[in-house]
Amino acid sequence: MTGQRSRRDLGRLGILVHVTRRHVWLFVGDVLVGIVFFLCALVPGLALRDFLNQLPGSDALWGVPLAPLLAYVGFKIANALGAAAWMAVDTVFRYRVYTDVRTTLLRQMFARPAALPLKVPAGDVLTRFREDTVEVAEVLGKRGFQLVTSALVLSGGSLAVLFVIDVRVTVLAVLPTLALAVIAFVVSKEIKRLRAVNLAAASSVSAFLRECFAGIETIKISGAADAIGSWVRELNATRRRAAVRDGVFGGVLASTQGFVTLLGSALVMVVVADGIQDGTFLVGDFALFVYTLGNLGTLVAAIGNFVSRYQRFSVTRGRLAELTPGGTARAVVTPVTEPARYSGAADPVPDGAARPAPSGHARPAPSDDVPVIVVDDLAYVHPNGTPCFSGVGFTGVAGDIVLITGRVGAGKTTLVRTLLGLLPRSAGTVTILGEQRGPGEAFTPPLAGYTPQVPHVFSGPLHENVLLDRPRGDLDAALEASTLSGDLPHLTDGADTEVGPSGHRLSGGQLHRLAAARMLAHPAAVRVIDDLSASLDVETERLLVRRVVERSRDGVLVVVSNRPLLRGYATQVIDLDRH
Repeated sequence: MTGQRSRRDLGRLGILVHVTRRHVWLFVGDVLVGIVFFLCALVPGLALRDFLNQLPGSDALWGVPLAPLLAYVGFKIANALGAAAWMAVDTVFRYRVYTDVRTTLLRQMFARPAALPLKVPAGDVLTRFREDTVEVAEVLGKRGFQLVTSALVLSGGSLAVLFVIDVRVTVLAVLPTLALAVIAFVVSKEIKRLRAVNLAAASSVSAFLRECFAGIETIKISGAADAIGSWVRELNATRRRAAVRDGVFGGVLASTQGFVTLLGSALVMVVVADGIQDGTFLVGDFALFVYTLGNLGTLVAAIGNFVSRYQRFSVTRGRLAELTPGGTARAVVTPVTEPARYSGAADPVPDGAARPAPSGHARPAPSDDVPVIVVDDLAYVHPNGTPCFSGVGFTGVAGDIVLITGRVGAGKTTLVRTLLGLLPRSAGTVTILGEQRGPGEAFTPPLAGYTPQVPHVFSGPLHENVLLDRPRGDLDAALEASTLSGDLPHLTDGADTEVGPSGHRLSGGQLHRLAAARMLAHPAAVRVIDDLSASLDVETERLLVRRVVERSRDGVLVVVSNRPLLRGYATQVIDLDRH
């Protein structure tokens, strides 16, 4: 099975072909503009040769040839304009590529079961999303493949000119270049290894700093600032050593490229010195050789840079694949068109195996002969193989309130996450208004809404956190039903108040009621609430529970709680201590 998956997956070349197909004409334009730009650099060398060969003797200084001089200046100007045009086209192409990769990767990340932790440290996700996606475009752009193709055309034209002048000198000049190409190929694996070590060290620093920022309060009250500082210094030292090794190795390779160019020039000078003295090798021809060797050096540098970047891209490919549900490189460039079924294996279930979710935000109307929700023999086993619960089942009709109870650690939160598809169930089925989902496929509005035990908010206005994609006209009713409307006069800007990072400008009770308002603002046949009243006073709890129940009478309300207040409303009780 693993072998089959590896054959279906994409390698580095496959990823590059996939992302190029979407912008093939822009890619071709990028190549052509780059080739024209580099060919413009060949003409000044020819003009320089003619200019030097046509110079009059010292007794006729007024006979300086103007045509080669004007050609030299003109094509230098054209070369500068071509550089600007190439930069413009290449920038558009590269931005299109890594925007596509980022969009696809983001949708793939949304397709995975939300409650399953990523295999990647949370602090490293942003680094991969920001920097590694750019590397995909850089391999194809003017710092990678485009540079090689343009330099190849330039070098081909340069070699043709040089062979016409002197075959022997040309072969002698090219030999060091070939030697450097062999060296670049030999060290390519070491480049890849050093890149992987450097990225891993940088990711460790980012991940640890994120944990530090999130745990500032814990660090302060524990008096652990010095210890944390020592850890940060140690991680940075490791990162510095890895970066130095990576940078020094690349620098040595680049310096070697420059040395080879100088060596080629020196060999040419030694060989043609006698020819210049006896007049068989003109000064202009020598100047053209030296000028053109610089062009060949561009090819050497381009190939060396591309080999290095392509090897590093192998590391990038693996890092991006780890962010996708199936952990495959193919998913990095495969757009998500419908919710992907997640089986917990390395690949998602093939397309077509699951029914798509209803579109839009209008909730399907329940009928008398179709229950709102049917849960049959639901079970979940933790990734480490430990069973959490099994045999959970119930049927809910409009107006039902299903209460889930149990001791701490019994799996109440895990149950509702499994029911909603945020975790891939191990057995059983869940059906809402006749719609089923595969393991790990989330039920979303208009089928289901969710208020988690620990709500998440974004660093924006309160009303945007409530509405998300709902119209502003739905705000007042949602705030009223969640009892949050009574707090608006005490907030700085009412519903427009910036809640701050992680909602730090709101109290715990306000955060939970904001999450309830968000759920109530979106139509849903089944609403699931995980211990909503944990941070509320008694009176606010009673009012909130009553209003949520009233707003959910035409659907099913599933509540996680051990509070006596909720038991009085329940029409069904599921005690996980018995499962």
